[in-house]
Amino acid sequence: MTFIVMLLIGFIAGVMTGLIGASGVMVLVPGIIMLGYSTFDAIGVSLFADTIASLVVSWTYYKAGNLNLAQGWWIVLGSVVGAQIGSFISPHVPEVGLGNSFGIFLVISAIIFWRRGKNNPLSLNEEAAVKEGSGNSILQLLRKNVIASGILLGLLVGIISGLLGAGGGVMILLILVFVMGYKMHEGVGTSTLIMAFTAASGALGHALTGNLPAKAALCSAAGTVAGGRIAARYANKVNEAKLSKIVGAIFCMLGLMMLINM
Repeated sequence: MTFIVMLLIGFIAGVMTGLIGASGVMVLVPGIIMLGYSTFDAIGVSLFADTIASLVVSWTYYKAGNLNLAQGWWIVLGSVVGAQIGSFISPHVPEVGLGNSFGIFLVISAIIFWRRGKNNPLSLNEEAAVKEGSGNSILQLLRKNVIASGILLGLLVGIISGLLGAGGGVMILLILVFVMGYKMHEGVGTSTLIMAFTAASGALGHALTGNLPAKAALCSAAGTVAGGRIAARYANKVNEAKLSKIVGAIFCMLGLMMLINM
């Protein structure tokens, strides 16, 4: 019975990853702890499941032509360094303030994504103008300097992730879509692949310290793969506007959950 529950928890987390390209940590960790595992074991299980699900989901987006790593690798590099900085200063920042701040940030992001989905689809000329960042010199500068902007923005993502212990996938998605001009599908697919590398590193660390129970990890991963695959195939079939609304709705739910739990 326990492993059936793990499969279900993993499935829900996988659906979240497949739709918004973010970690299912807010589903997996509380669920695994509820089944009697320690917090450290639950985090290890979550990271392992995130790794497997992210690889499957990103492959699904790649098959649909929605994976663009032009900026991605440099964001990975910056985020690795930034995560160390964030982890170092995290003990000196009030935990409640961080959680509330990120919850508010998610709700604001949800509104932006929802409004983006309500707008009429861009024409080809309008979309090209958005990609070039016309009318915004900062965006133009960031998009023309791929390496520098990728590392700088990745550094920011890493610091925030190190402070909060989660949220890397969310931040990367926001940067790819609103700063780098990615389409929603490309943003979700690319952020998912980037997240796979981060999660794999964390999962390895937990395995080395003995905080990765094999049965729970494999069972949860099976659930996330199933949920992620189904959600990713669906997400690649819907249009940009509808996917933006879906992402906005999930962000809003996650943000409110964080605010309520604080």
